[in-house]
Amino acid sequence: MALLLFRLVRTQRVACPVATEELSLVLKTSQLSDRVLLRVVSSVASLLRYWAVRCLDLTEFSIHAQFLMTLLLHHDPLKIKLCAQHFQQLLVLIHEIQDKDLTQSFLRKAGGDLTSCSLGLGLDWEVLHYLLQQPSTQTITVDLRRNRISEKRIIDLLPFLDRILFKRPSPSLVLSAIRESYKTHSSHCIPSLLRSLDHVINLTCRQLDTADCAALLFTLQHSDGVKLKLLWTSIPTGGIESILFTLEKVSHLSLDRNLLLRFLHCCTASKAQQGAAAAADLLRTLQHRLDLSCSSSVELSEQERGEALCLTAGDCRAISTVLRHSSQDTQLDLRDCEVEDSGLDLLFPVLDRVRLSSSKALLLQLVSLVPVGSERDTVRRAESLCRALAGELDLSETRLDQRACGALALILELSEGLTELDLSHCQLTDRLLQMLIPHLHKAQVLDLSHNKITDALTDSLLQLVSINTSIHTVRVFSNSIVDRSPFLKDKRFETW
Repeated sequence: MALLLFRLVRTQRVACPVATEELSLVLKTSQLSDRVLLRVVSSVASLLRYWAVRCLDLTEFSIHAQFLMTLLLHHDPLKIKLCAQHFQQLLVLIHEIQDKDLTQSFLRKAGGDLTSCSLGLGLDWEVLHYLLQQPSTQTITVDLRRNRISEKRIIDLLPFLDRILFKRPSPSLVLSAIRESYKTHSSHCIPSLLRSLDHVINLTCRQLDTADCAALLFTLQHSDGVKLKLLWTSIPTGGIESILFTLEKVSHLSLDRNLLLRFLHCCTASKAQQGAAAAADLLRTLQHRLDLSCSSSVELSEQERGEALCLTAGDCRAISTVLRHSSQDTQLDLRDCEVEDSGLDLLFPVLDRVRLSSSKALLLQLVSLVPVGSERDTVRRAESLCRALAGELDLSETRLDQRACGALALILELSEGLTELDLSHCQLTDRLLQMLIPHLHKAQVLDLSHNKITDALTDSLLQLVSINTSIHTVRVFSNSIVDRSPFLKDKRFETW
């Protein structure tokens, strides 16, 4: 077909010029001789003189690398796509020939993308170094998971950082790079280094010493708007304070929950003005999210992931102190956490500044702590808790006793704007539910399913819904109610 098209175009029997985004050449047989394949490539090269093609897809065209030289010499803007094996063969051939014009053409047509090459299969240090030495403006992209560059080669890369982009660089390579920049005081190289790392400093699971922290600070001081990843990174105490006061250079910070606690404590230990600024910067770089759950435990074993984090009163005081400097609502994730009552007491004053995620057990603990000696403080606690939960109170699958129901009734009485109250699977009896019924109209969606409610409360539930048009849905199925017919008259009841 390629041969036929070229003949038709050359004899002007097909309208030209033709413009197309992509032209694919597919070889459906492996029986063609090299002579025929060479004629096909020559015809395609000639066709490209008449047609404007942005991309030539040869991923399904098996051919020797040397046969592609004609296509590399095509002058118009053209991207050539090859399978990984043929791309690496062509790269080796380019390195062997070492022709400047041919090399530059290869880089342009490959878009500088060497991510398909693996170490030992076309791309080694000599080949990469040769390509970087070419007088070209083409950025070269290398996948460092497939090609690990030794630390001793980092210093040789520094002059070329403005032309190389690392995909998936390992934390060890990142640490080696910033160490070398600090050791040689190459502050002018920092912008290029960060650009080559896509403005991400990933030091995940590294053990930093004092010298490493100094190198990191040196890098941060000569950068702006970088993303800093410190998940499960070991940092000396003095290093945490130094990093904390350099966060104005950081746009996004990733911390595991244990390191996050150390940063929070460091904020509270600082002088008032410095601590306030550091707390504001910390919240900004964390995208206003304090995540103390297991969601950041990517490097832990399954057993360790299930372990709860025990927060002391001191930890909660640090959290509360930092949250007082929040300029907007902060996501506070306390799932997988255990907190003593004295710690939760310290969190209540800042609950109006957060959106809270917690375990059911911790939520029930918070509900039980709402009633206090002062009526004013009780009201504040109730309102702050409902606001922190965004109007959705989910106590499902927790056993509610008389004390918990009394606290819940008080919360419902003192708060407004509750959109959903889920009390399913709570082992609610008629006596316990009777405590709540006068206040259940505060919820728009009420889930009472899978409890121990009997027909004795049918009239009370019907009256509750009939006089409160704000209630949208009440789920009462899977209880001990025998006669469901009274509920069928109101579509707001779900009884199936």
